[in-house]
Amino acid sequence: MEQLKAMIVPITGSCLCGELTYLCSKPPVWSVNCHCKSCQKLSGAPFVSAFSVPSEAFQIKTGKTVAFSRMSESGHSVSTFHCAACGTRVCAQSEGNKSLMNVFAPTLEDTSGYEPISNVYLSESASWIVPDEKSFNFEKMPSF
Repeated sequence: MEQLKAMIVPITGSCLCGELTYLCSKPPVWSVNCHCKSCQKLSGAPFVSAFSVPSEAFQIKTGKTVAFSRMSESGHSVSTFHCAACGTRVCAQSEGNKSLMNVFAPTLEDTSGYEPISNVYLSESASWIVPDEKSFNFEKMPSF
């Protein structure tokens, strides 16, 4: 099985228009491709790549966010945070685990250090998606 690739901190990123920037002061503890229907519909893509950092290590440096909240399958509210200017979805957090902030990998300034090691919600994945057998693959969201 693959191991989490070490990303060099600080980790920085931004939205499409550049008004919102962020900084992660600690490396990720998990990286994933999420195939849930919510991620598909919010992104317009068959899955979304993200990584999780300790919440206290994530900071919006510039710009303002707008939050969108929805109820997850587990019954916890999940909030996604978007740039108030251009709408780019930058990060998400579940009320079920406030110790982590989930950051969307396409917003990274440098994506070369990112590599997903897992796939979640494969039960909802698009029919043409074939996950890498070396990855940690889950039909739903695992509980850690």
